[in-house]
Amino acid sequence: MFNIKCSLINSILLDYQIFIIKYKMCDTKLPNFLVKLKSMLNDQVNSHIISWNEKGSKLIIHETKLFKQIVLPQYFKQPNYSSFQKQMNNYGFKNIRISSNTTEFYNENWTSDYRKIDKIKRKRKIELEMDTNTSFLSQLMILKSCQIQLMENLQNINYKQTIISQIIYDLHMKSLKYSELLSQFLDLQI
Repeated sequence: MFNIKCSLINSILLDYQIFIIKYKMCDTKLPNFLVKLKSMLNDQVNSHIISWNEKGSKLIIHETKLFKQIVLPQYFKQPNYSSFQKQMNNYGFKNIRISSNTTEFYNENWTSDYRKIDKIKRKRKIELEMDTNTSFLSQLMILKSCQIQLMENLQNINYKQTIISQIIYDLHMKSLKYSELLSQFLDLQI
């Protein structure tokens, strides 16, 4: 009887540990762009187009043309290479052109082990103060970029909410299972 209780408690503790790991994996602070960048690099189908260098310290685009045609459309609504480069620059990546068809991107916090990935932040260049030299059009463009960033943040929040809802559902189902097992166990004692 004691062994059954211990195994039930160990099972519950294991489920709790799995919940904590899943929660940490949903990466509450990681921007959508970096999540997509991680996915590109983890997709072995495209490893001949985009990959890590041998040390895992630089991202290499081996075939720029194929990257534009195949990889970007898989991950972005607007598969524009110059927009991708701008985003990389906004997150502090340095662009190193190796040849006409090969480009490397480097950021000291972006490595293949992703240990320092949470230190990568988007550059903030939003200043909404009225200036006599600032035109209405440029202010409108700044507001548009703010809107786009807010929309990306909202998508990220919705994605994380879905993950958390699934985790809660899984835990609820497991708690029902454990309650049933516990009641069966108690019935056996009687």
